[in-house]
Amino acid sequence: MKKSQLKQLLKPIVKECIQESLLEGGMLSNIIAEVTRGLQPLVETKTPATKSPELLQQQQKELQEQKRELEEDRRQQMKEQKRKLLNATGLPSNVFEGVDPLATGGNADAPQDAAAGALSGVDPKDPGVDISGIMAIGGRNWGKMI
Repeated sequence: MKKSQLKQLLKPIVKECIQESLLEGGMLSNIIAEVTRGLQPLVETKTPATKSPELLQQQQKELQEQKRELEEDRRQQMKEQKRKLLNATGLPSNVFEGVDPLATGGNADAPQDAAAGALSGVDPKDPGVDISGIMAIGGRNWGKMI
């Protein structure tokens, strides 16, 4: 028998024996455990540093100050945009200053005597009915009144 033929016969048998011994004998799990134990020092774990309450308060104050500054910048930008818009259009700052509301309004095509709604005949300057004391009338007994 030649060496190559013997090798062809023995190689599958040896391979099968090694696989069985690794899996069934528990050697594979032992090898993996040893390898992972050796890798553990290489893994770097960082624990978050706890910040002192003073540092947290200082950071919160800084954030609030930045927020105030950004809000003020936004207001200034809005004012500038409004000023530019008013200058570009030529409109005064209060367009409706001195203008009284119309007594009647609605569709121009509709006849004048047609009712526009429940308050069509009421003057727009009419203050209406004062209901500020209605809660005092019922007090705590609103549930019973309903």
